[in-house]
Amino acid sequence: MPTRTPSPRTPDMVPPEPRTGTPRLTRGCDLVLDVTVVVLATWTVVYHVCLLLRLDVRWAVGLEVLALAGWGGLSWRAYHRRAGSSQARELVEVAPDRTTRAEATTTDLVLIVTTVASGMAAAGLTAVNGSWGAVAALWLIAAAAGTVWAVLRLTRAGAADPPGHEVEAVGPRRLTDTVVALAWATALAVLSMFTLWPNPDDLYYVNLSQWVVDHGTFPLRDTIFSDLVFPMSSWPPMASYDALMGTLARLVGVHAASVVYLFVPPVATFLSVLALWRLLRAWRVKAVGVALSVGLVFLLFDGGPGYAAPGNLFLIRLWQGKVILLCLLLPLLLVYALRYVERPTRVHAWWLFAGGAAAVGLTTSAMFLVPLVALAGAAPLILRQPGRALLGFAAMGVYPLAAGAVTVAVGGHSADMFESRGPVRFDPAWFGHEIFRDGPLALIAVFAVLMGALLIPHPSARVTTGLLTFVTGVTFVPGVTHLSFDLVGLGPTLWRVSWVASIAALIGVLAARMATYRTRRSLQAAGPLALVLALVLFGLPIWSERNNVSLKQPPHWQRGPESIVSAQQAIDAASPGDVILAPEELAITIDVLTTRVKTVAPRDYFMDYLRDEPGFHYAERLTLIEFTDRRIAGADEAEVARALTLLDVDLVCLPNQARGRISFLLAQEYRPATTSASDTCLKR
Repeated sequence: MPTRTPSPRTPDMVPPEPRTGTPRLTRGCDLVLDVTVVVLATWTVVYHVCLLLRLDVRWAVGLEVLALAGWGGLSWRAYHRRAGSSQARELVEVAPDRTTRAEATTTDLVLIVTTVASGMAAAGLTAVNGSWGAVAALWLIAAAAGTVWAVLRLTRAGAADPPGHEVEAVGPRRLTDTVVALAWATALAVLSMFTLWPNPDDLYYVNLSQWVVDHGTFPLRDTIFSDLVFPMSSWPPMASYDALMGTLARLVGVHAASVVYLFVPPVATFLSVLALWRLLRAWRVKAVGVALSVGLVFLLFDGGPGYAAPGNLFLIRLWQGKVILLCLLLPLLLVYALRYVERPTRVHAWWLFAGGAAAVGLTTSAMFLVPLVALAGAAPLILRQPGRALLGFAAMGVYPLAAGAVTVAVGGHSADMFESRGPVRFDPAWFGHEIFRDGPLALIAVFAVLMGALLIPHPSARVTTGLLTFVTGVTFVPGVTHLSFDLVGLGPTLWRVSWVASIAALIGVLAARMATYRTRRSLQAAGPLALVLALVLFGLPIWSERNNVSLKQPPHWQRGPESIVSAQQAIDAASPGDVILAPEELAITIDVLTTRVKTVAPRDYFMDYLRDEPGFHYAERLTLIEFTDRRIAGADEAEVARALTLLDVDLVCLPNQARGRISFLLAQEYRPATTSASDTCLKR
């Protein structure tokens, strides 16, 4: 069917009108994703207004209802105004790349060969743990060559169209692809309900949510060690997601942990699969079902040591805002950016703004990640419509950049003291392999990422992908992250720039290209099947016990079952305002369950920023950490006794087998209060 020039289409902010060939179910899935972005974006703005005006949860709920009602009213009005128009809306076939093989030049061939050769070399060196300096150099060469090739192809494709002509990228619309996507989304959502992988970062996130439940306010000071006495560990509290979880839990009347651990993982997993599917469709991938399936297989078998690999930042940890940004929102930001490039209207610019605001609400990492996506996303428009390109960049980047400026202006800080944890955090040889691992998985992942600018069918998406791949490579250059830390205080977290590389999606694109390269069906299936076989044979399931993940029934909180029992017993034995000393896992669980009592030191490095804070008694807290972690020597008894008194510790919980330390506590006038299968708690 020949390509037809589309007439004006329904804005994506409203329910689209039926279009021939587009399954209603597909449009419904996209609408659910868009509504999710609207909720996150409006809540972020409402939350920040409430922080500025010191408004509580009741005001926030009222303002959010008004914001959503306003958006709904505008959408409904726009929908009916469009519905009354006599303009026909037609389905547009996927426009082919207008530069044919016959038009390929010597420059094209040189760039392609350079990209492929450098990409293969970089992938091979990563797989065998080669020099990361060499990997970074080859990476940048491949990314630069691929990006230049993509720009040249885009320029020729644009010249083939008359001025103002835009082609709608509708992507594959077969009902079977929708069924495949929904089947994956449902299956993985169910699996997410039964995986267990406790994460210590929840000490801050879920504790803040629980404060909202317990007090009905949004805190501006510390809630972990005190009731708003000390400075907050992550300042300023830009992310609105944790406050949203606390608000939902307060409205329903449950623990914040119930919303965070039971509700969010299946919902976020389901939506993340749909977001990946939508990105692949926006890229015009032909075998989109194959691409989605292989990309998800990669994520499911990307388990192993560390926490930075895409697989370990997927289903088994999809209750934290920063992971939701990676899996759900970043694919949608790329979709919105591509949609704006194709048709740079005000409506699409507003969606860029909504995506940027929603990202800031999920994590502070959005302050440096989203501007990169905004810049790369607008880049395909620069030569053709520079003014529109600038507007697109500003629309997506304004909220994250404003949040960053405010953070700097108020003296923002994080609890993570990077330098105290050693130079390894700045070493790309460490975090590079944390992300891509080694062996066949690294070979596949690095090669797929570096080939993205060549393999993605959509001309504009190639340019965006190439630029984001190049930016990712810059962070792998030895010394860059440390230099950035010295200059602006942003360093080790720059490994998260790899999130914009869309690793799983690009592995899917590679598989789809394999599936469509040959005409014979037997050969079409061979490539993707070989890729899946390699991922399964050489990968590690993310739900495996070897990945420190276990499968538990029924659906549960993401804390160890024994620590939940011990924590609840300790909380019941304590009075409001009491201070509890406990080992790290148990202390974190106590802080997740309630803010009515405090723990002495739930995580040692979380205390570094309070080292010189009057009344915090940093040295004494370290002493008590040593006490809970190992047997005390005779010379330390007086120091421990002094610290217990100075910090006014009311309840001490220790493992049942720590008989020597329990005897010491009995001598300090502590008496048995509770006993569980794993811990004994004594109260003064």
